[in-house]
Amino acid sequence: MRELRSRGELPSTKEGLAIELVLRVGDLLAASGAGAKDTVLVMRRVCQAYGLERAQLDVTANVIQASYYPGEGMPPVSSFRTVSPTAPNLSMIYAVNALVDQISTGLGLGRATRRFDVIRRQAYPYPAWLAGLAGGGISMSVQLFYTTNPRMLILAFITGYLLNRFVYALGRTGLPPFFQQLFGSWMIVAFAALFTWLNGQTWFHTVGYVSPTIIAVGCVFQLVMGARFVSGIQDAIDGFYVTAAARIMAVVILTAGLVVGLVSGLDLARRLGMNVYIASNSPVFGAVWGQVLAAVGTAVFSAVSFFANRRTIALTAVAAALGWGMYLLCVHFSLGVIAANFLGPLLAAMAVTVVVSKETKIPAFGVINAVGIPFVPGLMLYLGLLQLVGSTSAAADPGQGGATLGLAASVALAIAAGASLGVFLGSPLREKLMLMPRSWSQRLGKQVALSKKAHPAGQARQLKLIEHE
Repeated sequence: MRELRSRGELPSTKEGLAIELVLRVGDLLAASGAGAKDTVLVMRRVCQAYGLERAQLDVTANVIQASYYPGEGMPPVSSFRTVSPTAPNLSMIYAVNALVDQISTGLGLGRATRRFDVIRRQAYPYPAWLAGLAGGGISMSVQLFYTTNPRMLILAFITGYLLNRFVYALGRTGLPPFFQQLFGSWMIVAFAALFTWLNGQTWFHTVGYVSPTIIAVGCVFQLVMGARFVSGIQDAIDGFYVTAAARIMAVVILTAGLVVGLVSGLDLARRLGMNVYIASNSPVFGAVWGQVLAAVGTAVFSAVSFFANRRTIALTAVAAALGWGMYLLCVHFSLGVIAANFLGPLLAAMAVTVVVSKETKIPAFGVINAVGIPFVPGLMLYLGLLQLVGSTSAAADPGQGGATLGLAASVALAIAAGASLGVFLGSPLREKLMLMPRSWSQRLGKQVALSKKAHPAGQARQLKLIEHE
């Protein structure tokens, strides 16, 4: 607010101050990846707390608009704010949800604005280097889907951490995200070519064989935009079509950077005579306990990279185990890969939506986005591009590559649709569950009242027992 005052842009009315606070809250939520509907609902709670029931709110692409018409010929108060890009910070969203609850219970506008300023200035809950290590942890956890070899886990962690820091350094230079994805993909191809070369060296045989495919797939998981795609599909379902189109277009551009980087990197390696190994058969999933541990680890490390607090991380772990359990159940009954990737995120998203309420203050969208990461078809995407381009060890097969990429796109749509439907089904179920304790207390009150009429003074002991129950 001091910055606005220094620029001469500070609103002069209470309604203007409230609208400014509403826009800043919406800016923080939208920048962190919250859906347009969730952002508008939180903004509306703040408006209602300060008597702006007639306020009109909207989130359009990367612009938030708010307008309030007091009536009786008075001039309206309108404003808009461009969403400022920032790294997701789920701990800050947790604090904002707590502040909105305080506002709903009567916190004054001035105190609310000062507390929001404190939240915006607060440091991350843990060092940035720990979030970087979480990026390596994602690549390491992905290995558990296929192997529990300690050598593979360590190498995957190292390569994942190096990729995470490389992309972070590119972002610090102001390089557009498309080229961050492209250069990051080149680094993945370089890792695959390096381990292919090392496997052919005699002195490396003492270390053991390292699968370039699995190492590359673990790195691909860090660059696939699964969370943003889910948010875009959710906005489309909720009726925010302009915002959904913008978010899905951003996902398309970033995914195009990943695809172009992998294709051009693989083609460059082939022209230079560098061998990038292509597995003759797709790696298969390992033991069930390893898969569950991989899903939980991937989701938890994703939440840590988003600077989530302990409650959010704990809920993420439970939801990931639940969602992957449903996935394994679908596979056991041979329902198909599309149905498994649809029902798994659906159950996880529905469980998160039911558990999360205004009292918990946990950002549900952050948990759902993290839980969707283990389902990302990173292996299909990588193998499809390898088959499409070919290498020195295998000729290009555009037909097979196109089929694999089509299946990967279908799986991605199934994940997004399942998560969105889970949120839709979980919301009314949560409302019904919240009303159940109230109905129980009402029934108990009726029973106590009837007992008092039937047993006036001589049955005091029985009355106490009924009240206790």
